[in-house]
Amino acid sequence: MSLEEVRIKIDGVDQQLLRLLNERADLVHEVGEIKRKDGLEIYAPEREEKLLRKLAVQSETMGGRLPEKSIRAIFREIMSAALALEMPLKIAYLGPVGSWTHQVAQGKFGHSLRYLSEVNTQGVFERVASGAADYGVLPIEHSTEGAVHHTLDHLVDSPLQICAQVLWRGDGGQTSRKDAAPTRFIILGRRGSQPTGEDRAMLMVHAPDQVGALLAVLTVFADRGIDVRQIENRPVGGERGEGQARFFLEINGHGDDGGLTAALDAISAQGAVVKVLGSYPAPTWVEER
Repeated sequence: MSLEEVRIKIDGVDQQLLRLLNERADLVHEVGEIKRKDGLEIYAPEREEKLLRKLAVQSETMGGRLPEKSIRAIFREIMSAALALEMPLKIAYLGPVGSWTHQVAQGKFGHSLRYLSEVNTQGVFERVASGAADYGVLPIEHSTEGAVHHTLDHLVDSPLQICAQVLWRGDGGQTSRKDAAPTRFIILGRRGSQPTGEDRAMLMVHAPDQVGALLAVLTVFADRGIDVRQIENRPVGGERGEGQARFFLEINGHGDDGGLTAALDAISAQGAVVKVLGSYPAPTWVEER
């Protein structure tokens, strides 16, 4: 075919894409109407990740040229545009425009939504808790510096929940390999995500500071076959911190799982205070910039 003939074919494909995108937007509108009627969240992180994984596999199966990174980027923008039509979602994030957290937020939610910059972690929590923002994006762990303690500390006293997690490698082709290391961010919402079958939960355990306190907690999980993926300990400040220890645990499973509920009851029976900070789909994809 000549160049002009190829361009004519591309124009035809573009027309089909436009028709299908508008058809998809109509269907998404119907979904939004049903969700509003039933009082459900418009944004569903568990559905989003499942769909993106499926689309990437389908593209590979059909021998498509587009890599998974491109499939995810394209469909995230399609979903972002649909969300913007249904409800003008507002996303609060930590830092100035162009910061890592801002880039992660746009990579997660697309460019069609409204983004609100906050100078500190507390500002993000307050925006979401007050309803001024629908979701918040915050760093929770840096691979070289460890946990982001401001985020963990605010989660303890907040009613907000982690509803998704993003793994991000921010090198942009300009930093060293060390600086380019799997940073973790959380999506903060007013409720956790629904179970997917491949989930994780983050817990806070506030226990008496005594020999074997952490071992006793871990034994409860081990006895029930629950995998503890990560542990972070934090001091408890003020008078209430005297003689107390605080642990943050990430585990495999969902906060609504019967086995996990039984484990938390057993830990509470030991005299500890337990709080589920959120449940979210297990992240399997690393975003790169």
